[in-house]
Amino acid sequence: MTSKLERKWWFALPVAALAAILTLHFVNSAGIEHPYNFSQWVLYFLCFTGLQRGLSFVGWLLVLILSPQSKALERTK
Repeated sequence: MTSKLERKWWFALPVAALAAILTLHFVNSAGIEHPYNFSQWVLYFLCFTGLQRGLSFVGWLLVLILSPQSKALERTK
């Protein structure tokens, strides 16, 4: 399940690119240079998915912290 922010191309593209770069780095550090069999592809996929979700959460928190106050909060005054 993705948020509205995660559907924006300007958010999803850098998160996916950074997750792909980090996945290649982590998997190469583990000694797997090229995926030759199904289990290595599964490791790539799980590493990428975990990193993408984690980076997306951190990015969402940054946007939440750095964004101006919500209009909904201003109406409650």
